[in-house]
Amino acid sequence: MDVNLYDMTHDFERILRRSNEFKSLKSIYREVNADPETKQLFNKFYNLQMELQHKQMTGQKIMRDEIEEVQKIGEVVQRNEKIVRLIEVEQRMNMLIMELNKIITKPFQEVYGNFEER
Repeated sequence: MDVNLYDMTHDFERILRRSNEFKSLKSIYREVNADPETKQLFNKFYNLQMELQHKQMTGQKIMRDEIEEVQKIGEVVQRNEKIVRLIEVEQRMNMLIMELNKIITKPFQEVYGNFEER
């Protein structure tokens, strides 16, 4: 039997979109975007996090004022119930994706073994 991994992946994408986890993420994201002040705060926090993550990944130095800024915004974000809920749902989705990734990469682990065994 010839398996078309692309077709199966597209099927999985459709299943993921129908999952309760994704529906919850989408719903809470809509709530955040429906409130202009919350949306602005979330976008500022998200963009700053992405910028710092990019700097870290490319070996650029992160300045003290950048760290302080993300901490200040993080404190404000923690007081916003909608954003906190969105972050919690994002974390659950990330955990789910990590678990799925373990399942998907299991054949490679069987071929190559665990790094600890080397």
